[in-house]
Order: sequence, then C-alpha cells, then structure tokens
Amino acid sequence: MDSHSQSVTRYRVTIDFTVENTGNPPSNWNWEDLLELDDKNRERIKSLYVENLGEIAYKKYSNKEAV
Repeated sequence: MDSHSQSVTRYRVTIDFTVENTGNPPSNWNWEDLLELDDKNRERIKSLYVENLGEIAYKKYSNKEAV
C-alpha cells in the first residue's frame, strides 16, 4: 500500500473450499496470518463469516478416470 495514501479500499473475497475434518474449523484459523495482512499498513479483516456447508462424500479417482 502507498504510504502517502489517505484512504483504504474495501474488498470482499469469497473462498469455497473443503478441508479434512481435523477438529480445527476454519472459524478458529488465524486469517490475518494466512492472508499475510499487515496491520501497520491498515490491512485488516473487516468481518469474517465462516459457513459450514456440511460434509460431502468423495471418491478418489486416477487421472484417467477424472472428468
């Protein structure tokens, strides 16, 4: 961020992802560190919303079988 800037720009980014259920849900993760935000540059998370969409079944495929 330009050190002479007098304003910040707000963005909303949506990430839809799956993770192994290890008992550490994404709502507990340190998103500031994961996104490499720097508070000194006024880079902050305005709000964080984590929605659990439930478990899904999966089947492992070889590269030949994958569509």
